[in-house]
Amino acid sequence: MLKKLFTWYNKLCYDKTNKKGDIMEKEVSNNNLTVFDIANFFRSKEAMTHKKLQKLVYYAYAWYIALYNDTKDNLLNKLCIDTTFEAWVHGPVCKKLYDFYSNNYGQVDKYKGHLNELIVGDLKKFLEEIYKVFGKYTGDELEVMSHNEYPWQNARNTLSPSEPSNNIISEVDMFVYYNNLNG
Repeated sequence: MLKKLFTWYNKLCYDKTNKKGDIMEKEVSNNNLTVFDIANFFRSKEAMTHKKLQKLVYYAYAWYIALYNDTKDNLLNKLCIDTTFEAWVHGPVCKKLYDFYSNNYGQVDKYKGHLNELIVGDLKKFLEEIYKVFGKYTGDELEVMSHNEYPWQNARNTLSPSEPSNNIISEVDMFVYYNNLNG
């Protein structure tokens, strides 16, 4: 699953090489997108549970940090502005997104509106690839995946599995963990 994501990313970088074979600067960088713009992109694919939407947005955010930054000490390139994820019992959750959809009884309708005009080119390809890799799983399956990953585990630290938490999942942890998966 993750190998597909890295294969796509390496192809993207290869396609941006100059005649000498040097990788040119990444065209995708910090965006003026909100977490709702990213959620609407995934919602435009299908109706889904709130849990699945949270996890898709989390994986897009975390992988973006890992793939579009060069060092953990300078995480300037972010998928969306003013976004954090908390280590809740059922996995990573963006509180703003949760508050917005919390009255939907666990289901989120398919989005039929217009997507943000900034979701084009390499950014759109990136989000499509995230959906291709993670969109085939249920919210419960994505929850189990996130529970087995260091960023969520580290943010929860010594909390019991059922203990509530608002602990922020570290972007540095996201960068290091997801980059290490590439070996």
